[in-house]
Amino acid sequence: SKATVSVLYWREETQYTMTRWGIISTGKIANDFALAIAKAGGVLEAVASRSEENAERFAKQHGFKRHYNSYEQIYADSNIDIIYIATPHSHHFECVMQALENSKNVLCEKPLCPTMWQTEKCVAKAREKNVFLMEGVWTRFFPTVREAKKVAENDLGKLVSVWSSFGFNAGNGPQTGRIFEKELAGGALLDVGVYPLNWVVMLLGEPVKVQATGTLASTGVDDFVAATLTFSCGAVAQIQAATTCTLTNDTHVTGKNGIIHVPTPSHCPDTLTTKLVPQGSNDPLLLGAVKTTTTRPLDPPHCGLAPGYNFIGSQGFVHEVLAVQSALEKGLKECAEAPLDETLIVAKVSQEIRKQIGVTYSWDQ
Repeated sequence: SKATVSVLYWREETQYTMTRWGIISTGKIANDFALAIAKAGGVLEAVASRSEENAERFAKQHGFKRHYNSYEQIYADSNIDIIYIATPHSHHFECVMQALENSKNVLCEKPLCPTMWQTEKCVAKAREKNVFLMEGVWTRFFPTVREAKKVAENDLGKLVSVWSSFGFNAGNGPQTGRIFEKELAGGALLDVGVYPLNWVVMLLGEPVKVQATGTLASTGVDDFVAATLTFSCGAVAQIQAATTCTLTNDTHVTGKNGIIHVPTPSHCPDTLTTKLVPQGSNDPLLLGAVKTTTTRPLDPPHCGLAPGYNFIGSQGFVHEVLAVQSALEKGLKECAEAPLDETLIVAKVSQEIRKQIGVTYSWDQ
């Protein structure tokens, strides 16, 4: 029998079987995720890279038991419970499908795949093999986001609108690097636009209409995107994503009974503010609304880059890891916070936005 570990987080002590993790790729995001696995009581079982040197370095740095210089070796490792895929977007489909073919549980960094058809094939394969699959949208697992979703469902009344943006300035020099490379499935939408889209789909489901506009970099990928999504319930959502400038990077949810504001950075937040109209009151401008600010500090607290991490808020990865380990412990094939049906909706909307603004990839059919 496997060992168990008790993890104390957010004043709740939960005992999990020690999940044995494998990681594919040794880049910046893999580093941050490996730190989260250790923090969540998971086992750093093996890491794979096509570079022997990188695999060995990463394994020593984080304390993995084994390292491999090919992905095929980690797919075949029977001592691994789940594989985390952290390769560039362009390699997600191949890695996910090969892992699933080997009946491995898979957590793949967002986006699950660059195209709709690839996403559909991965979901279908996971269901055929009866294994766990999840797109790694860490935003969905932050305590603040869970609280915002709960308030939206129970207190806001009929939802009217969602506004969400994520943009950063990738630099004023030549548009080079992964974000701008078409063959790596670069672009603002797939790199950061998936976060606003996930906020919208998480709260409103599938839109009936998508209207998008944007601008393209010299490499042919999008560097600014704006889209309006209309829903059958009558709600309207607006998202923006950019790699040319810093946007407000916050999220607003409006309902008949009030407003939720999740301030920057709303893709990895530790704070939310609600303004709710007391039941039975007549307050059309919310001047007398009950204002509540809730903070769920990260560990260490959210203040720029935490020591050892490469991305702001990465210490919050631990919430995603804990949720995945809990799902595996229960024998689930999906996480309730990130259902595959919503992954498919995000992929469908993303592809429609790309179509409207003129971004194509070699994988498009």
